[in-house]
Amino acid sequence: MKPITNANTHSAVADLHKNWATLNILDRARAVDAIHQTGTSLRQLAKSLGCAESLLRHLLQALQASPQDQELARYGKLSINELVRRSKAVQARQAAKDREELEIKRTQVAQRVCEDICNWLEENGINGIYGEQIVDEARRLLVMAEQDGKLPPYKTPPNTPLAEIIQRVEPHLFRNSDISVVGWFAAWLARWTYFAMPDSLVRDRALNLALDKQIRK
Repeated sequence: MKPITNANTHSAVADLHKNWATLNILDRARAVDAIHQTGTSLRQLAKSLGCAESLLRHLLQALQASPQDQELARYGKLSINELVRRSKAVQARQAAKDREELEIKRTQVAQRVCEDICNWLEENGINGIYGEQIVDEARRLLVMAEQDGKLPPYKTPPNTPLAEIIQRVEPHLFRNSDISVVGWFAAWLARWTYFAMPDSLVRDRALNLALDKQIRK
């Protein structure tokens, strides 16, 4: 099928209306999809074709079915309802697989960030109860900032080295301020984990893992 442009959409709709009864499910679906891609709404197209908008949505959904099921439908061995049902089942399985892969990836990243946090604490000579207090306070600061809408709106450029992020966001005036050592390091930790890990779910997991490690020390 040749691509349909805005200039010949009207004739394409007219042809589809004329040949509708002679087309199989997939040919109808592909024609509907081609016209829809030009910007024609399904509601408008349904009105022009004299059919229900839900039918057109069914046809577009059918295009997401497996090639094997589409082949069966082409020869009339599957109804459009069955084709749509199978299409949705395939999409549901793929969505579940994608969620599982994302969860695995997030867990791996959280563990890596946890190691970064623990290494940073050690590099700064922080151990035991102080490490626990700093990580816990950093978590609290991030939660409060998010609730109050005070998280910075800007993000770190991609591929910025972690060491550079940590250095850039180090708080100033430590020696001349009234803030405690724990509070100062917690503020620093909250800052660099925020900018180093934009995914809040992964960041929270990493901090929780780091807290558990500090508690066990």
